[in-house]
Amino acid sequence: MNNFVNKHIKWVFSLPALIFMMVMIAVPIAMTFLFSLNDWNLLMGNGMRFNWGKNYLDVLASREFWQSLGITFYYTAIATVAEMLLGLAIALVLNKDFWGKNGVKAVVLLPYMMAPVAVGLMWMLFYEPSSGLLNYIFTTVGLPRSAFVSAKQTVIPAIAAVETWQMTPMVVIVCLAGLSSLPTDPMEAARVDGATPIQTFFQVTLPLLTQTLFSIGLLRFIDVFKSFDLIYAMTKGGPANASRTLNLFAYETAFSYYKFGLSSTMLMILFVIVLLLSVLVMKIQRKLVAYYGG
Repeated sequence: MNNFVNKHIKWVFSLPALIFMMVMIAVPIAMTFLFSLNDWNLLMGNGMRFNWGKNYLDVLASREFWQSLGITFYYTAIATVAEMLLGLAIALVLNKDFWGKNGVKAVVLLPYMMAPVAVGLMWMLFYEPSSGLLNYIFTTVGLPRSAFVSAKQTVIPAIAAVETWQMTPMVVIVCLAGLSSLPTDPMEAARVDGATPIQTFFQVTLPLLTQTLFSIGLLRFIDVFKSFDLIYAMTKGGPANASRTLNLFAYETAFSYYKFGLSSTMLMILFVIVLLLSVLVMKIQRKLVAYYGG
């Protein structure tokens, strides 16, 4: 027994944590899948009744489902792209040596430490159409007022801006770690060959950062795609369901209309979409890393 433990010491110590994680992941997914195959409506006063996957046909035939899915992709695309571009730009600046660098890092990381609900409530005050801070700044500099989260056309970009403001520091942290681990020889060789800083970035730094950028990009995509608390705190899906993402639609279906079977079906579809897109992104990542010699 002792010989077995000594030979497999890393698995012996990590096995309890692995079992716990698998149970915490597998059991909720299995239960949600089970619920999705049943007609379960608490308002009817009946228990779960197996319906052979009819919930999936009902959800996929629903116009509201596709509308919420489209809003989810729209919100995810804006927030993820903005976070990646802004986070990489800030990381490149912070990777340089300058006076007050540590203070700037602390300020940049502050939004990441705040709770999403608190952030949402704070920005609702900034977005207030009549007396909010942002409209005051707009009128001061001669710009027209904006409705922000009160209008269907601007609500998603407005919430995505808040998501970007809070979660960009996470991208900055990962990109800084990636930049600090890059070899310096290729950069020095590029400078000796007369490459400009922009050429060095696009032809040397960016290819070497491919794996890091894809990793944090995938994490941010998954996190934004299943975002709930920030949107719920700011708009609860309004106005006129213009910001009702799939997570909010599933929540509303379960806890406003008590249709837990349909709600579980939406969450299973959301899980499958995230899983498939994650696999696709990882395949693209492997090909790009192999192409750049990573």
